[in-house]
Amino acid sequence: MLLEMERWKQDRESGRFSRPCECLVVRVAPDLGERITLSGDKSLIEEVFPEIGDVMCNSVNAGWNHDSTQVIRFPLNGYCHLNSVQVLERLQQRGFEVVGSCGGGVDSSQFSE
Repeated sequence: MLLEMERWKQDRESGRFSRPCECLVVRVAPDLGERITLSGDKSLIEEVFPEIGDVMCNSVNAGWNHDSTQVIRFPLNGYCHLNSVQVLERLQQRGFEVVGSCGGGVDSSQFSE
């Protein structure tokens, strides 16, 4: 990831355009079962998870939707019945790659990203 960021920085400084970057953040919290949230471009989330399109369209005042184009911590499995493995499989099938992850702790207050 650091190498890609450095390449992007060099391209930007030299005036060359970088290829577009589509990024989604997936958070999996083990508390209360398995809570899965997504952050990223609203249209990209709707494209990858079409079953939540109606929820996204009718969510102007939702706490996770502060911007008309970006979504912060959308509660994915509150609106569709996918577990974390199914979410990651769908993203992988759409060409996404895991470029970073973190997690930790032995108690359920920690999360994986």
